[in-house]
Amino acid sequence: MTMGLLDLPAPLLDALDAMLAAIGVPSLVRVALAGLAAGVAGAWVYRRVSPQARLGTLRAELGAVQAELRSYDGPFSGLMPLIRRQFALSLRQLRITAGAAVLAGLPALLILPWLSNRYEVAFPPPGTPVRVCAEPAGIALTTDDPALSTDAQGCLDLPWPAAEDPIALVEDGRALIALPTPQPSRIVHERRWFNGLIGNPAGYLPDGARTRDLRLSLPSRELIAVGPGWLRGWEAAFFTAALLSSLWLHRRWRLH
Repeated sequence: MTMGLLDLPAPLLDALDAMLAAIGVPSLVRVALAGLAAGVAGAWVYRRVSPQARLGTLRAELGAVQAELRSYDGPFSGLMPLIRRQFALSLRQLRITAGAAVLAGLPALLILPWLSNRYEVAFPPPGTPVRVCAEPAGIALTTDDPALSTDAQGCLDLPWPAAEDPIALVEDGRALIALPTPQPSRIVHERRWFNGLIGNPAGYLPDGARTRDLRLSLPSRELIAVGPGWLRGWEAAFFTAALLSSLWLHRRWRLH
């Protein structure tokens, strides 16, 4: 895998994750700790870069205008200046906080690609049937096993290989990828512009291949064994921990 810009923290995060795993910390807790770190770091960045004194003054002005609006009992012509004033103060507050809010999101942005690559998909046990489909449909993929051949849709059903006994997928006599890939991913494609930001953990197809995408029916990685599907993956644990820690610090530090 060629790392993208947002993948640069991945080696450090891998090392921390491996250290926690070595001392017996469950995957669910490790993901929640990543969310906690993202929430704390984001709140700290927002506190440091946002003009809190200026925002406090602005919030006081806005509160005074809103109170005046609630108690207003005069003609409509007198109401419009108050509405315009409220609107202008709200836009000013949004403009002041927008840049700080973007910077506060950077810690999560640096953690999310790593989490997705490490906790989204899992390799199945060797021998598990896996469906591999080429796009565009109709491209004939072959392997070194003559018993395996693609169907009319360009899909190939094969038993998932062990790491010590890989299977090469071949197009027109040219090797595309070897299974298992270095890291699990449901899609493999040629290197594209966005891979400068986020790399594909499974690697890339060679340049000039007729196959644009290879899609693999790999299983999702579940951190919780019960509940609806959206609750079982890493997303629920990460975003819940990030949101709760950020809200708690915003309240503790009285951030505007």
